[in-house]
Amino acid sequence: MTIEEAQRAKMDHVCRKLRLREGQTVVEAGCGWGALAVHMAQHYGATVRACNLSHEQILFARQRAKAEGLSSRVEFVEDDYRNLSGRFDVFVSVGMLEHVGPKHYRALGEVIHRCLKPDGRGLIHSIGRNQPARCDAWIQRRVFPGAYPPTLRQMMDVLEPRGFSVLDVENLRLHYAETLKHWLARFRTREHDVARMFDDRFVRMWRLYLTGSISGFTTGTLQLFQILFARSGLNDIPWTRAGLYGVKE
Repeated sequence: MTIEEAQRAKMDHVCRKLRLREGQTVVEAGCGWGALAVHMAQHYGATVRACNLSHEQILFARQRAKAEGLSSRVEFVEDDYRNLSGRFDVFVSVGMLEHVGPKHYRALGEVIHRCLKPDGRGLIHSIGRNQPARCDAWIQRRVFPGAYPPTLRQMMDVLEPRGFSVLDVENLRLHYAETLKHWLARFRTREHDVARMFDDRFVRMWRLYLTGSISGFTTGTLQLFQILFARSGLNDIPWTRAGLYGVKE
């Protein structure tokens, strides 16, 4: 696969896990550049409300939705996830938990509880670790200030207080290592452009970050967890994982 094909496959994988259907409503906490929200609306017929603190990313995401004719189906909100309200069939968060911090996990769980319908389900996708550890000091300073990749046990601090049932856990760390290899290869072809935008020091710094991250996911120092969950007692769930790896239902 190309990295673009792999990205679409990942989003379909998430949607299949959530059993997303036409007409359902989704709330997304931390939407990045808007790819998943647009994909859910465009290919699964969902109505999505997605939030993000980044002004630039929200503007880009809105333009993306408009270009696809989906502005009426996807709402991008520039706000803190803790202010989310409304009732939705699905909650999803991809790549945000690393930036929430363990002391705020219970607050995130309260948001999910508040926003999910009684038969709702959700998915959290996060970089993680096998054992609790501080994020690398250099990464904290230069790349991801305040980041903290949690363990699976720590991730349960989001779900356990409100009694959510975990339906599926998957570790995709080797997929992330492959993604980083693609990013590094593309970065190397554009290093001169990046140096003109910033400087040679920035180029070396970013090369080190990408290379070190590949090492982390390859050796198992870093993990990539996807946790699927639902309200306790919900029985409208798949009996097997067969539907996850076939065509869209």
